[in-house]
Amino acid sequence: MQAKNVTRKFYPILNSFLSYLPSRFLVILNSIIIIPFFAYMLTTGEMGIYQLAIGMLNLLCTCSTDWITKSALRFYEKYKIKNKLPEFYSNIIFISLSVYLLIVIFYFLSADYISIKYFISKDVLALLLVLIIPCGIRQFLYQMLRIFNKPFLYTFSIIIYQCAQLLFYLALFKIFGNVKAILSAMTIAMVIIDIYIIKKLKFESSLKFSLEPELFKESLQYSLPTIITNSGIWLLLHMNQFTFQRLEMFNLTAASGIAWVYTTYILTPLLSTFLFAVFPIIIKRYEHNQNVKEITTNTIKLYCTLFIPLVCTFVFYSKEITRTVFEPKYEQAYIIIPFFALTLFLHHLTKIINIKYHLENRTYIEMIITLLGIIFCVLMTLKLIPLYHLAGAGSAMLTAVTVLIVLHSFVHFKSLDYINTKTIFRTVILTLCISILTGIIISNSLGNVNLKYQILKPILFLPACYMLLWELKEKVLS
Repeated sequence: MQAKNVTRKFYPILNSFLSYLPSRFLVILNSIIIIPFFAYMLTTGEMGIYQLAIGMLNLLCTCSTDWITKSALRFYEKYKIKNKLPEFYSNIIFISLSVYLLIVIFYFLSADYISIKYFISKDVLALLLVLIIPCGIRQFLYQMLRIFNKPFLYTFSIIIYQCAQLLFYLALFKIFGNVKAILSAMTIAMVIIDIYIIKKLKFESSLKFSLEPELFKESLQYSLPTIITNSGIWLLLHMNQFTFQRLEMFNLTAASGIAWVYTTYILTPLLSTFLFAVFPIIIKRYEHNQNVKEITTNTIKLYCTLFIPLVCTFVFYSKEITRTVFEPKYEQAYIIIPFFALTLFLHHLTKIINIKYHLENRTYIEMIITLLGIIFCVLMTLKLIPLYHLAGAGSAMLTAVTVLIVLHSFVHFKSLDYINTKTIFRTVILTLCISILTGIIISNSLGNVNLKYQILKPILFLPACYMLLWELKEKVLS
């Protein structure tokens, strides 16, 4: 009976998560195959430049196209009901062009400084300027796919993009060099995907080239705190690479970059998909004036049970992963991989905890606390990196995200009782104990295995740990 009760309580959350999961495995496949391939092809210097370029692209998208596309997702239904879709699409185009013009101005004002201080050629920066356009269009189209409920088209587009990117890179790298070839391949592949999705969606709406002040005002009010918050989180996660580059520790820029991209390409698709799946369930119950305490508490408990073992794999076996996946030139990556894994786990856990700000429409509180955490992170990073290098960068990042989650946990609203902390701590402790015990057993059993076969440890650890958790699920999740 107890087992059935546990299954019934967690089934809606788990079922929603699993329905979105297939497409995310394709992104993980990109990490397992394509990223090690690029690591083999690029020198450490080129890898560092490539990772910095992708980091800057993420920041520019966060500050520009990301908030526009999220606003499109938020307000599409409203303007559809009002029969104002032509105005809606026209405003999206107008706002996007205006923001892109600001980015172009920013490029001409700062390109020389960035090129000199971070040793990135202006050709690479110019390619980023071009890449923002198809990247922004793709972000918008992916939000439309969510609105129109077309998961198959979304999954298929990811397959086409990954294949096209790799093929165009192989065709261009001897002409342009590695970094420019990758960025050019990304641009061409995205253009192909954008055209393909636009043709498939067949937007049935005319355009009215006029600014709708109400939509612009709503978009800005909804997005401004999020822009600042997400930009601060970007700084927390990427500052270490730019600091290494500015201090001319180019090999550490490369090691940190490859460790970051590999870890995040495996963990983020799973963690973010879980959040993507469960947020609508929580919000729907809240909007229908139902108690959200049980569903939110169960969401956090299930999140910890599902992903603590996966994070422990990166923490326990970072050396084995690094030796197997990367070239010897990236051997130092094992130092910072555990920090990245823990930081990503806590960062996405914070997003679940912070849903209270969105339910209560108080995202400005999240923004203020995040800014305090970022200031702390910047000071720690500048202090620790010169002394402890990769370990210092990881410690600063992990400490900062821990401070953030503690500060956010102290914020309570009288009108919203949404978490049972006691049962969450119980689940976390039991899951950690099972993970650690499994790790000890695996390590003792395979302690004398040849170095070539050390990768068997994480391969065996994960299924063994999940099997134990499944057998003990009533105790862990009750």
